[in-house]
Order: sequence, then structure tokens, then C-alpha cells
Amino acid sequence: MTIGRAIDYMCDVISCSPEQLRLQKTEESIRQDERLSHLASKWYEEVEDLDPEFALILWNDEKHTVDEVQTQVARACRERSRFGLEKANETNDIGRSVVKYSKDIKELLKTAKIIEDIKITVTIRSSRDTFREQMCGTIIEWLVDIAGCSLGHNDDTLRRVICEEFLKIWRTGSAAANSTVGKEMDDHEIEESARYIFAQGALAGRLRVIETTLAERNAERGTEIDDDDGDDEADSHEDDMELDMEFLNAVVDTDIEMRTPGEPEDETEVSEATYAGYPPPPPPPPPPAAHQFRMQSRTRTVSDSEGEQIVSHPMVSKANIDIPKTPYQARRNVKPRPPGYWLEQPGDYASRSPLPLHEDLRQRVRLDWMILFDLRLWKKARVDLRDLYISTVVNIPQFKRILGLRFAGLYTVLAQLYLVADREPDHSIINLSLQMLTTPSITEEIVERGNFLTNLMSILYTFLTTRQVGHPWEISSTATLAFDAGSVANRRMAHFFQDLHYLLGCEYVQEKLRTEERYVLQLLDLIKLPQGICPNVRAVGDHVEYETDAWISASLLTREINKLCRQFAESFRGVQDQGLANLARVIRTVAKATVINSMGAERIRFDQAELKAETRFKSLEAYEFDVEYIGYDWRYSVVDFVVEREHISFHHALHYTLSWLVDCGKSMSLNQLKSLLHFTSRDVQASHPSRVLISDHESENYLMALFDIPLRVCVWLAQMKAGIWVRNGLSLRHQMHSYRGVLSRDLAHHRDIFLLQTAMVVCDPSRVLASAIERFGMDDWMRGRYTIRSGYEPSQQLDVAEDFLHLLVILLSERTTLLPSKDSQATQSLAIRRDIAHILCFKPLSFSSLTERLSEKVQNQEEFQQILDEMTNFRAPEGLSDTGTFELKPEYLADIDPYIAHYSKNQRDEAENVYRTWMAKRTGQAFADIVLEPKLQPIETGLFANLSNFTSTPLFVQVIYFSLWQHMDSRNLHGIPNTRVEAFLHVVLHLLLASTAEDRTHEEDQEPRSSFVRFALKGVAPGNYSPTIFALLVRMLDNEDIKGCHPKLRLILHRLRQRRPNLYRNAVMRLQGRVGSAAYSLLQDRLGTESPQTPLGEDPEAKQRQIAEAKKRQALDRQAKVMAQFQQQQQNFLKNQDTIDWGEDEFDDADSIATGATEEHRKVWKYPTGNCILCQEETNDSRLYGTFAMIMNSKVLRQTNLHNTDLLQEVLAVPRSLDRSADDIRPFGVAGMNRKKIKKITANGDEVVSEHQGLGKGFSPTYAVSGPVSTGCGHIMHYSCFELYCASAERRQSHQIARNHPERLKKKEFVCPLCKALGNAFLPIIWRGKDEVYPGALEVNAPFADWIDASMGLAISRWQKRTTGTDTPIDASRHQELFAKYTAKAVIPPLVGRLSGYSQAQPIMPGLFPAEEANNPLSPWPHTPSSLLEELISVYGRLKRTVKSNDLVSMFSDFVPPVGMPEELRHSDVLSQTLGFSIAATEIAQRGVQSEPGTTLLDKISAMTLTHLRMVSETASSYIAIGSLKHTGPNVTAEEFNEMSSRQLWTLFGGHPQMAGVGHQLWTKTVLTSALAHDPFILLVDCSIYLVPALDLDIYHVLRLCYLLELVRVVFSMGPVVLNRISATASRSDPDDSSTTPIHIPKLLPEAVGSLQRFWHRLSGFHQEAVTSLDGPGAPGPFEPDITEKTYAAVVPYALAFLRKAVILLHVRYGVDFPDTGFADMDKPELDRLTKVLRLPSLPEMLATVGDSVSPGLTVTQAIVSGWIRHWYWTTDKPAFLTKYELIPSHPAIFELIGLPRNYDTLTHEAMRRRCPTTGKELVDPALCLFCGEIFCSQAICCHKDNKGGCSQHMARCGGSIGLFINIRKCNVLYLHANNGSWSNAPYLDKHGEVDPGLRRSRQLFLNQKRYDALLRNVWLQHGIPTMISRKLEADINNGGWETL
Repeated sequence: MTIGRAIDYMCDVISCSPEQLRLQKTEESIRQDERLSHLASKWYEEVEDLDPEFALILWNDEKHTVDEVQTQVARACRERSRFGLEKANETNDIGRSVVKYSKDIKELLKTAKIIEDIKITVTIRSSRDTFREQMCGTIIEWLVDIAGCSLGHNDDTLRRVICEEFLKIWRTGSAAANSTVGKEMDDHEIEESARYIFAQGALAGRLRVIETTLAERNAERGTEIDDDDGDDEADSHEDDMELDMEFLNAVVDTDIEMRTPGEPEDETEVSEATYAGYPPPPPPPPPPAAHQFRMQSRTRTVSDSEGEQIVSHPMVSKANIDIPKTPYQARRNVKPRPPGYWLEQPGDYASRSPLPLHEDLRQRVRLDWMILFDLRLWKKARVDLRDLYISTVVNIPQFKRILGLRFAGLYTVLAQLYLVADREPDHSIINLSLQMLTTPSITEEIVERGNFLTNLMSILYTFLTTRQVGHPWEISSTATLAFDAGSVANRRMAHFFQDLHYLLGCEYVQEKLRTEERYVLQLLDLIKLPQGICPNVRAVGDHVEYETDAWISASLLTREINKLCRQFAESFRGVQDQGLANLARVIRTVAKATVINSMGAERIRFDQAELKAETRFKSLEAYEFDVEYIGYDWRYSVVDFVVEREHISFHHALHYTLSWLVDCGKSMSLNQLKSLLHFTSRDVQASHPSRVLISDHESENYLMALFDIPLRVCVWLAQMKAGIWVRNGLSLRHQMHSYRGVLSRDLAHHRDIFLLQTAMVVCDPSRVLASAIERFGMDDWMRGRYTIRSGYEPSQQLDVAEDFLHLLVILLSERTTLLPSKDSQATQSLAIRRDIAHILCFKPLSFSSLTERLSEKVQNQEEFQQILDEMTNFRAPEGLSDTGTFELKPEYLADIDPYIAHYSKNQRDEAENVYRTWMAKRTGQAFADIVLEPKLQPIETGLFANLSNFTSTPLFVQVIYFSLWQHMDSRNLHGIPNTRVEAFLHVVLHLLLASTAEDRTHEEDQEPRSSFVRFALKGVAPGNYSPTIFALLVRMLDNEDIKGCHPKLRLILHRLRQRRPNLYRNAVMRLQGRVGSAAYSLLQDRLGTESPQTPLGEDPEAKQRQIAEAKKRQALDRQAKVMAQFQQQQQNFLKNQDTIDWGEDEFDDADSIATGATEEHRKVWKYPTGNCILCQEETNDSRLYGTFAMIMNSKVLRQTNLHNTDLLQEVLAVPRSLDRSADDIRPFGVAGMNRKKIKKITANGDEVVSEHQGLGKGFSPTYAVSGPVSTGCGHIMHYSCFELYCASAERRQSHQIARNHPERLKKKEFVCPLCKALGNAFLPIIWRGKDEVYPGALEVNAPFADWIDASMGLAISRWQKRTTGTDTPIDASRHQELFAKYTAKAVIPPLVGRLSGYSQAQPIMPGLFPAEEANNPLSPWPHTPSSLLEELISVYGRLKRTVKSNDLVSMFSDFVPPVGMPEELRHSDVLSQTLGFSIAATEIAQRGVQSEPGTTLLDKISAMTLTHLRMVSETASSYIAIGSLKHTGPNVTAEEFNEMSSRQLWTLFGGHPQMAGVGHQLWTKTVLTSALAHDPFILLVDCSIYLVPALDLDIYHVLRLCYLLELVRVVFSMGPVVLNRISATASRSDPDDSSTTPIHIPKLLPEAVGSLQRFWHRLSGFHQEAVTSLDGPGAPGPFEPDITEKTYAAVVPYALAFLRKAVILLHVRYGVDFPDTGFADMDKPELDRLTKVLRLPSLPEMLATVGDSVSPGLTVTQAIVSGWIRHWYWTTDKPAFLTKYELIPSHPAIFELIGLPRNYDTLTHEAMRRRCPTTGKELVDPALCLFCGEIFCSQAICCHKDNKGGCSQHMARCGGSIGLFINIRKCNVLYLHANNGSWSNAPYLDKHGEVDPGLRRSRQLFLNQKRYDALLRNVWLQHGIPTMISRKLEADINNGGWETL
């Protein structure tokens, strides 16, 4: 009762809601709606409100964007933009939104008017009714909820209750004021289409209304009305209604869909918008009387054209509801005159026997009303209601049947609402038809009891002809397609064609089609509509001015109709017995309709079709060969038609239907088919619906008219290919491609060819051939008169002649569809094999490229994949951008037929060359001697057994003869080149070969059997020509102009001799003295014995000889190749002898390296030179030149989160050697922990273990370190050229203001002119060569202990005196001397001389160093300095501006220099940081990369990268030196150098005994960060730039000290808790778990673990001392951790990573050339090998320097370590250090992006589980960050903030300046850098090795780890994302922004 009452409440409320939302709104109409919406007091208690409140409601219409609605609503309501966005999003998500409440209707009307300015729909209703409607939505949600609940153990109880309540009568509880369906219906579809029409200028004039709206029905069901009364009532209510201006404005406006940015546009809508071109409508005629069928049943009689009475039929409108009328209809209604077969009804449908309520379609139940009220609901309610139906009524078979029946009863009304009035067609309830029609039992019932098949065809027929859905009795037999009303272009029609396809696929419906003729006739009426539409007439003289695009919508319609034709005919395939009789009956019915149409009898009705007059016939002049061999003057009667003068069309659905039916009946006898297809005059004139009289003709004339239609199309194609129709424009060529294209050729072009083949067997073949000759305009040519037709050029005439002969070849050889259908499966397999072979013979193709060339029918065959695998070799993709390809196996090249119907001329030649090449290689013959012989499949029985008979007719012989004779006389060629004539002759000879092969007669046969071979050898041509075809062929052998035809000629002669040896011998004897000696000799000697072209399978002896000769030739070829290879090897060996020095020095050097000798091996490395890439001049010291760099902040450096167990496990799993390939363990660490093994039990009870690879964990951006990194492309350019180039870039950007440029000028960015790499800095090359030596800087004079004690003590003491003395000035002269020494040693001589006197120059150089920054990026021409030094200072000034503009953080950003101190070159510390981070990034990228044995990781770092790092290193030093030398006195550069040196000294040596007492005071004064808070390697690089040269220190000792700092930092940061967790983490590693990276703990000596234990103990003691000294006694000490081998193994990777980076630093900055140690140490861990080459103590020894106690006190080293810990502890509670004090070591593992799942489906499912971070709803456009693994909305409007999408916002939090994402819905990778981005394919491939952007192919995708690494991981690690984006943007000039690429 509750559920029923709830449904009644919904019906009561919705029945009062308006269906038309665009009615004119007035205060009176709004109040009237409020009064009529009161609920009845019988069921509801309602108090009348005298002053009701009203609501303004905004409706979704899928035409406007959210931004448009947001702006308009905010403006109308005078609210903030956020309010508008909220309402717009609610409307988009829910379907409607209440914008405003008010009691002032005028105010609401004013607001509504403003909103409606953008043509969006708003309504005003009372708040009471609005609330009730919202309650209906809640009730629907409640019903959906309880439908999924269970009562006890029964899941269906509540569902059944809901179903039963739906099928009861609606107990009306309201006035139901708007219960009438379609009342004042609005035409949303034509308005939607018209938006595009107006935009394209294709719609002219205005639309008028010529139809009336339906009168309101009473709320209670009306009584039955008599037929006449109904007509009278309809007439009394009819009036005209003009189009309101609101609609006209809505049509003109070209709004777009209301969708969020990034949502995919419906491809059907996009194409339809393009195609829906409606021509201007004619002036509206006076409105006719429209009949409203309002009765429940009626009886009427309809007369056909002859006026005979049709049996009365009960006209039962079982739905008991009128079909709403289409408003704004732009064509006149035709009075319904349906033929009788439309009025016939199934017995169960017409039955009036009593039925249960739920099955009685004459009565309305609640379900009916809810279905009919669907259009009044909003989007969410419609979706929920459909889900409710699917979960209840559809889910229970018993009720699904009832739903199908009732749905069928309402289908016609729903169709009208869907086609015209639905504003959201995607959510229409009519989409439930898929659930109904795919169930055979329901299909059978709705066809029998609901007359559904007839109703569906009547829906299509009436809407296509009137744009108004109608019942079968509203069919007009004289109607035509309503092009002007736009019904043909309605994209929503596709739904009903699809439903009809479902119906015709049902076995029950197929049986009905076979047995009940009315369905066939109905379908024929529908098929006849597009017959001959869109005709064309050849344009002569002038080009066509306006090319209409109506053909596009016509082609879409005819394609659907053609599919119906094929599916209809499939109902008769494979039938037996009675089915064959039914097939015969249907063939005759369809043939009769086709003949009538082909005769032009329906030309008055179809006035827009191609046939404009009755088909006429004419007689041709007798052909000479017929007269010669038949013996009398035989004249052929053919259709009088000239293709180039008459109207002609591509669309002939009636003919296609007949062809499919004949195809199904090709196993019947020829006589039976002839009897079915031949009609007398009385047959075609009886009962035919047209009033046009058909003239009397012979029976075969009617068939000739029928077959002339496809013949015309073939001629038309030939003329278009020859360029005769070129003035008709490109649209005609597009129609031709559409007709012959893959999508349509099986449905159209191949059907026409099939009909012509049918004509050859059904009609007189000579007559058909004569008709083809006449239609092609070849009559004169076939009589030996080679004249050129009027309007043709000679080459065009020859092209048409070639196509004529090619058509004959096709008719003779295209036999796949002609074979008897005894084994349809074999025939299908044969067709598939043939198509695959003819597509793949040219080259291997990807699966997508292959399927694009295959018809849909072939692809849908079950055996397609199996056949494809059998015929091809699949090559998986090997590269990074290629696809998997299928290569045809060579043996299948034998099946190629180059003369296949759909090949072009070029493809024909190419296919023949492929075949000849393969055969030449296979047989050993010369390529020129290979002849492709036609291989015709024999047709033993069936309809087409005598297909080749036309080749034995005298007329065909005449065609061959005069086609060969043309080239004999040069006058016949009309200047056509010989090459073109030779190509024509190849077609003739191929046809001759095929005809010879098809000659089935034998020499023993007695005449008069016709024989082509006999004609060729014996038949004498009349006139003064060569006597026989044989003689003509022999003469051609003497013609050298056609030498390419000679092999084919010889093969033809050989075949003629094989067929008729006696006749052949006689023919040869008759030729004595008539041919050249060469030809005669050939005839006697070679052709008389054996032809060289004899196929291998026909002559065994010849086969053996040819094979033997081929083997001999191949053996000789192999011998020659071996000898040539041997000679080349000898020459190479002798060349190498000249370059090898066999002296002893080489061996001595090698021995010294191997034995570890300390002698230095020195070589000089030169900086790059070459030509300037702009001016192409040589670069030298006379002009400043340099290279490019891109300096940007990067977060590629990561730190180890010591509290993350997975990361600790990853550290433990780091390989012992990172310079060995890690491919076998990648994806490494956490990225590889996304795999797990799943155990499953099979049906047999067996246990199967499978691996599941899901989405892995990402790396938290919290632990990513930001720092400047530099990359470069390595190209060089003069600086003056660079300035000119930058100026041109500025001008380009000022001119192309709308373009998304790849560079940002404000950031000093530019694009390399050569490689398009992005850069923002110019690095000048001003240095001499650098010595590369080993050991070099590693060779020191004093041991480390002495150095750190004595040498550093003295240096610290001196430095303190200079810097901490009372007001002691900085020793500027010392800096000048230091930098002068550097420049004299490193800088090129031309600059050194200038620098020596430069310090004497004036402090300020006018024009070069302005007081303020010049930040204007758009200056037209930069100032070009005149000297090298001035240019150099200008370059460094630009570098300083680059640092500032790119927000590269400097320690001196806030430093304000004293007044008067020069500050030109600042922020030198950024360059130092850049070098350190760049080296670190380079080392990270090299982890897991294989190096050669005996080398370091430098072996695999590219020379370009090392060169760039060297230039960055020297640039940092030169920048400081030049900046300091510029002024003799104090300056900012020198001040920064001094400050950095001091801070590094205090940081590293703060605990040195010499620094005792400085401590807290210094730390506070300088805000000095502890050494432990620094990255030790970055600190080392900084020291190499500042501290080492300032104090002239040995870099080796500083390296060792920083190495110790790294060890202290790692161990100390772990602490007892982490150290204990490491052991526990390692022990939990499960070897069976595939997601865990294998951990191998090496066996260590006890001393190593002991040294770590003592090391930790010493550090903990230092920490306790620091706590005591700073906080006082009493602080508890840390507990002792359990230090084991695992703990030691966790420290090793950190030490290894540090030393790897140190190796790069020493090589690029100090020129240390590490030696190749050979294979001696290749098996040792990399840490041991690097320790050795760096001459550092081993790791245990390093630990022992701190852990072991040598004396009672502390060593200097231990004191320094103690100072580091004390300094760190002091900073932990200081506000200035809160962001720096935490100790987090740099992560030493192999870096990976997030681990992706193996199957892309997993990624999709993961995205479905996530929720939008903004709204908490489903992710609209999910994107996955490949760094951290977060999934969020990408381009959805919900996460769009500050003009940035979700990815750009996330990038700022995660990747910094770069971002790398996978857009899950698009299956694309998104690269981001700053405000630019680019797309590329995701690293997922299907099983065919192809990517699937957009997920359009619906194939399962699998991860390709190789591409993931190369295209994403490597690009990220090498910092190539900015360059990749710039290259894509530079290559595309796009005004829509990068997002549109």
C-alpha cells in the first residue's frame, strides 16, 4: 500500500507539471498553473495559500557550458560568481536547480528574462509544487534503495511488490491538468540542428508553424469515439500558430553543449552537426486539415491507386493516446493513403478477447504514466527511474515480458517525443528498448501482440517523409523523403534503425518475413524512399558554384537502409524446402518493384530522384563479328541513356535488396531464376501503386532496364576517375569514395557488380555486353573507328576504355560471392583470406590499419582472428613509437589478384610488382619474364556455372580484337604516350588470358559449340585487318614499343597451343611470310617445344629443369658473395695494420695502470668549437660564443622517509653495484611492490597461482628536495647572433599574440634554433683546455690526519684574524690576486689581456651596468657591446637576470649591499647549487645502468652531459672571478665569495679545536645552519667553488671530510628506533611474495659490523654531551640499538651514492681521468671499487676514524664530528632553523615513477573507487600523478580554480615546475611545465601492439614497461620534460592553447 501510494503521489504531482518548459511566462499563466496543481482533498489535505511563494528553476539542456550559465545566473541574481558556479554545477549534475525563491512574480520574471538571454530554459512554478517534484525524486531514490534490499533470504520480495504496484491503475489524486502527452511540444531536435545551419549560412528565411497542437484530454480516460466524429473534432480544433520570436532567437544562437571542459563530445553529435545541412525551405503552403486519432478503435477503408477496396481492418490505437504533433513543421502533410498491407495486423493484436489489466494495452497502468511522464523529469530523476526499471521490472523475467508488451504499446508516442521534443536524448526512457529487443521471447510477443514490427517501420517511414511519427494507417503511399524538413538529417533516427536491426536478427521475426508478405511489402516501401536520391548532372563549361552537402545525410541514411537490406535477405539464407518457395516469392516481389522503379514508372512521385523520364530503348547497328559468325544482321536493343548527360545517383537500395536475395538463392537453377525475374507487360502494370503507365516491352527489356542502373554507376565511376566530371566539385569525388569505400563497398559497389554478373547469366550475354559497350561510349572503338567522343580528351577516352575492359575482368574473375552456398562457412573463410591477402600484400600493417581496410562484416566473423594468425607473422613493437604489425606470409602472395574490384590503378601495378618479385625470387626467373596469370575459381554448379559464356560470343571476340588493334596504327593513338598504351594493353591481355583459361571446349568437340580459343586461332576478322587475333598477337611480338607486354604475349600463345594444338599448328603455318623472322623463329623453336613461362605445376619436366637452374644460379651467387666478403676482410685487415703501433710503450702504460702505479697520465680536453648554428661561421677566440642551458628548479632529488618501512626495505634492496644493469629487478623497490600472487581454485579443484599487478605506491612530495638543475642541448652560437635571435623571438611573439608560444620571454626563455630545446641561459665558452690526469687532485702531500690538525688549524687561525678582528676590512687585494691567477690560467688569452687592465677601469661603465634592472622583455633591439669583455659581462648580466626571473633561491636574496658598493653580478651561490644538483641528478639517472667492466659510471654518461657539467662548473668560477675583478674595491660578488667561504669554514670546522669558544655566538650572529642539516655532497660542491680556492685547500681532504659527514648524517638520522626497525623490516621479507624486491645481505666480517657499533656508540655519546652541555645534566641518554649485518647493509647504499657523485665532480671540475682497471676488480662491489680509485679509506676504516679511541682525548676528526652534533642540537629549538634542522638523508635507491598496473582496466577501476577532492563525487576526468600516485580531477570544472586545472594545481604541490600525469579517461600522458603542456600516448598497448588514445577501440590494454621507462622515466630523470613540450609547441601553431593539441 505504501509503495502504491508513493507511485500514485508521483503520478499526481508529475501530471500537473508542464511538459513544455518554454511556454510564454506571464503572471496570470503562473498563477493559473499554481491553482491547477492542487492535489485532491480525497487523498491529500491541502490548505490554500493566498500568497504563495514561487521558485525560479534553471534546467539543463546540454547546449550551454558551465561558464556561460555561471556568468548569466550571477548577473541575473546579482550574486557573486561563486553562487552562479554552484547553480551551474547543480544544474549540470542534477538536471535542474532552483535559482531563486520569491513571492514577487514580476521580480522572478525579470530575473528569468535575463537568464533566458542566452537561450537557456527556465521555469517559474510555485515553491509548493517544486518541493513536491523534489519529493518525487527522493521517492524514486527510495524505491531504488529498497529494490536492492532483501527480506529474509529472498532477494526478490520487495522487487516483486514494486513491480506489482507499477502494474496497477493510477488512483488519480489531482486535477492532472497536464497529463496530456506532447501538449504544446517544443522541437528541440530541429532547434539543435538549426544552430549549426545558421552558423554555416545554410538556412534562409524563417520557419512557420503549419500544425496545430493536440487538445487537452480529460484527466479520466475518455470514451470511445466514432471514426467520423473523431475527424470532425480534429477539424474543429485546427488552427494556425506562428513561430514565436523566442524560438527563432534560440535557433539563431549557436550555443554549445552544457558540459564540463574535458568531457568528451559525442562523436555522433559532432558529425551530425557538420552534416545536417538543410536547404532553405519553400514558402509554407496553406495548412491542411490534420486528423487526430483520438479513439480507442476504429474501422476504415483505404483505396489504392486503382480504387479497389481493401478489406476493412480494425484500427486499434492500443496505447489509447494521441501522437503529439511536430511543431514548426516545414512541409505540407499528405493525406494518408496507406496500402492494405500496412493495415493488416497480427491476430493477437486485433483480438478483443478479455485480458488481465497488466496485459491490456487499452488501459493505462501506473507504469505507463511514469514512462509517458519521463520527459517532464530532470536528468537525475530520469537516470534513477531507468535504474529502477532495470533493477525491478527488467530484472524479473515475468515482469520483463509485461514491461516489453506495455513498452511496445507506448513506443510510437515515445518515438515522437524522443525524435522531436527530448532536450536530453541520452537519458530518454526509450533506450530501454535494448533490454527488450535482445530477448527473443519478448520480441516474439511484442511483434505478435503489439504489432511492433509494423509500428517500427511506420515510425521510420512517416518520420522520414513528414517529420511526424505516425501509425500505420497514417502512411501515405505517395510520400517522399522530407529533405526540406530535416528529417533525413535527424541523428536520433539511428536509435530506431538499431532497434529494427535487433528485430530482424530475431529468428521469429525472420520466420515472419519469410512467411508473411505484408512485412516484405512494408519493408520495400521503406527501402524505396532513398532510391535514386541526390542525383547529379555533369557540369559542362562552368564549375558548380554551390556544392550542397545534402549527400552526406543521404549517405548516412542509405547506409542504414543498405544494412537493413542485407539483414532482411539474411532471413532467407540457407533455407530449405518451403523456405526456398518463400525465397522465390520474395525475389519475384522485390524484382517486380525494382523493375517498376527502373522503368521510371514512379518518377512523378519521386520527383527528386534520378529518373526523370520513362526508360526508352534503341537499336544498335549490327556488329561485324556477329554478322560474320551468326550469319544475319543482328541488332541489339539497349536502354537509351547517356551517362554524361542525364541525372544519375549512387543510391539504389532496391537493387541491392534484389542482389542480396539472389545471392541467397544462387544455388537454384538458372531457369528457375529466369522465370522469377522475367515479367510481361501485364505483370508490371497490374496493381502497381503509381498512376504512370508503363509501355509495353519484351520481357527481357524490363530486365535490361533493371540491370542498366548498376551499369550506369560503373560507367559513372570510370568517367569520374578519368576526370570528366571534374567541374562538379570535390563533393562528387567524396561521394564516389564513400560509395567505393570500406564502409559501403560491400553494401553498394559490390552489389552492383553482383547484379551485372547476374545479368550475364540471366539475360543474353551478348546483349548485356552490347549494352555495356554503348553505356561506356565505346561503340565506335569496338568497330575499329577510334574517334574521340565529344567532351573527351584522348587520354580520358583511353582511361574509360581501360575501365570498361577492367569491368569485364572483374565480372569474369570476382567469384567469391558466386560460389554455391553449400558450405557458407568455407565461403566466408575464403572471402576473409582474400581480403587479408589483398591488403597485406603491399606492406606489413598494424591491426588498426588492417581493420580500417576491412569491412565490418569480415571483422565480426568468429574465425577472423584465427585466419589472420594463420596467414600472417606478427611482429611485436620493438621501438618506442612503433606498433605491432602483421606481415603476410610469402606463400599467400600466390592468391593475389591485382585486378580486384576495389584496387586503384596504382595499387594494381604495385600488387603485380609484389607478386612478380616474389615469384622471381622463388623460381629464379628474371623479374621481367614473370607473368601473373589469372587464377579463376571454378564454379561447377549453381546459378553462375555459365558465367564465362559471354567470353565465347562473337561480340566479345570483337571487343578483344579491336582493343588490340588500336596500337597498330599510330593515327589511332592520338598522341597518347606508348607507356600509357602499354598499360592499356596489359589489361586487354589479362582479359584475353582469363578468357582463354575459361574456354572449356576441347579440340575433339564438334562444332557448333562456341569457343573463344577457336575464334582467336581461326576466326577471320572482316575488313582489311589482321585475319585473326592470333596473327595480331604474333605481330605484337615484333613491336619493340610494347616490349613489356612480350612475356604476357608469349604466355598467351603457349596457352592457345595447349588448348588447341592442331588449330595452333595450322595458324602458325598460315602465318609464314606474314610476320617477322624473330616472331616466326620464336613460334617454331620455343613455343613449339616448351614455353619459358610454363607454370611449375603444369609441366613436371619444365619444373625440374627450372628448379635445377635456379639452384645453380643461387650457388654461384653465394660463391660470389663469399669471395667478395673475403676480399673485403683482407683489405680491412691491411688497413688496420697501418694504424696499430706495435711498440712497447703501450704495454708499459697498461702495466702501470694495472699495477696501481702513481705516475700521472695526462691529456688535454678541449671545450667545444664548431660553426655557429645561426650564421654558420667558425667559432673562435675573436668573437664570444657559447652554448645554451636550461636552469630550473627540480624536485628529482629525494630523501628517505625513515619512518616508512617500504622505503627502508627499498634501501636494503639496493644492489651492491649500481653501475651494473638492474633490468632484472626493475621496477625497483616500492614501484615494484604492486605485484602479488593470488591463489585460485579451478573447476577441477586444482590450485592455480596467478600474479596480479595493481597500482603501486607513489613517493610523497614532502620528501622531495627542490634545487636548481641545469641541462643543455650542446649547440653553440655567437653571442651577437644569440641576441639577434632573441630579438626575432620577441618580434614573433608580438605578431602572433594568439599563439601558445613554447618560450616565456619574461623568464628569459628561448628555443634552440636547431633542435628546439628550451633554454633560459647562455653559457659563454671562454676557457682554455683542461688537463685530464690521474690521480691529479687525488694526489696530496700530507695525510688527512696531519692536514686536518696542523694545516687546517693554521688556516682557520689566519681566517679568523682576517674576518673576526675588530672592524678588520676584507682583504680585497687577496681576492683580486686569487681571481687574477684563476683567469690567467683558465681563460682564453684574448680575455686575459683585457682582464689585466680591466680592474683599472672606472667603477661604473655607462650603458652596460644600469643602476636598475631592465626588465622590459620586449625591447626591439638589444644593445650589442663592442669588445669581448663587454660582451662577457653582458652575458653574465643576463645570467643574473635569469636567476632572478626564474625564482631560483639564493642565500643572498635579502642582502642589501652598502651604499656605493657595486652589485652587478650577484647570487653566485645559485650557480654553485646548480652544479651540485645537476651532478646529483646525473648520478641518479645512471643508477642501474650497465657500465663496461673496469670503468666507473662515467663510462655511460654521455659526452654532451659531461661537457655541459664542465661548462656549468667553470661558469660558476668565472662568474665570481669576473664579478670580483670588475672593481678594485669591495663589491657584492667578492662579498658573497667571502661570506660563502666563511660560512663553509664555520660549518665544516665548527668543532675544530682551533674554533673553540666561537660556538653559540657565531651560530647566533650568522644564523649558521648545522653541517648535519646540509646535503653533504651539495656542501662539497659549494666548498669546491668557494672554500677550497679561498684557502687553497686540497679537494681530496675536503671530499673525505664530507664523506664522513655523509656517514655521520645517515647513521645519526636513523637513531635507535629506525636501526632496530631495519632489522625487523628485512626479516619480514617474504620470498614467495612477488611484490617484494629481493634483499640479499652480504656476508660481512665481524670487524665491519663492530666498527658501525662503535661508530654509533661514539655518536650517541657526542649527542649526550651536547644535550648535557646545552640543557644541563639529567637528560636521559638514548638506548643502544641492535646493530647487525642488516644495519650495516643499510648504510652502504648511502656511502655508495655519495662516492658516485664525487667521481662525477672530480672528473668535471678537477679533470680526474679515472683509469680503466680491466677485469681484475669487476666482481667486487662498486663501493669497494670507487673507494680504491678515489684513494679513500674503506667504509669500516671511515667508521673507525670516529668510533675508535686512539688516545684518552678526542682526535681532531672526532672533535669536528662532536661539533657537528652539538651545532645541530643547538638549532633544533631555534625558530630560525625550524625548517632546516631535521636530519633526512638523500635517498640512495634506483628512482622510479609510480608502479603502474599491468592491465589498464585496473587503473580504470581504481579511478572509479576514488572521489573528487572538491565535491566528494565521482571523478569526472581522473588523472594519475606518476610521482606521488594521487588520483584527482584533471580538466573537470569542479576542480578548476584560478584558471588552473587539477593537474596544474597538483603540480605546484608535488612536482614543482614539472608534472607528469596519465589522464585515465583519455589514456594519454600529460606533460606539464610551468603554464605549458603537451600530450603523448600512455605506455599501454593492446595485444596487437597498438596504443589506444581515447579508449576508442575497447580492447584490453597492457603495460609496456620499456616505453614507460624510456618515454617517461628517462625523460623525467634527464629533465627533458620542458624540452619535449617546447618541441611539440614549436612544431604546431595553434591558437587554442596547448590543451587542444
